[in-house]
Amino acid sequence: MAKINSGDTVIIAAREQTPADIKSGLYYPHYADMSGTILKVYDDEASVLVDRETLPAELRKRHEENEKAMKTKWLDGLSEEARNRLTGAEKKFSLNYAILVAVADLAPGEAKRITPEELAAKEEAFLASRK
Repeated sequence: MAKINSGDTVIIAAREQTPADIKSGLYYPHYADMSGTILKVYDDEASVLVDRETLPAELRKRHEENEKAMKTKWLDGLSEEARNRLTGAEKKFSLNYAILVAVADLAPGEAKRITPEELAAKEEAFLASRK
């Protein structure tokens, strides 16, 4: 693989897990075909911020449930006055999903671009939520 740097978009290889992977914790079968952005490179390892859309369905569901629970806990811990002072941007709460993988398991990826149809659907859903 060519040299990778922070900010590069990558895809994680699909392959069988080996005993060495289990020992190192750098590869699990559910990592296969996930894509994301390199956060930092450490010699032969890299941390990858995974694109939420590429998480397996069960994992994405669990991640979103945890995110919702943590947001609720955080908001419940604030006083009513503090909650009322929060701006819309401050109320957003998003958990990142980052993993540590071997550089050898990474391949260059393309930035995920949405289609005009996907954009229109997202816009329509957003506008419906504002009503």
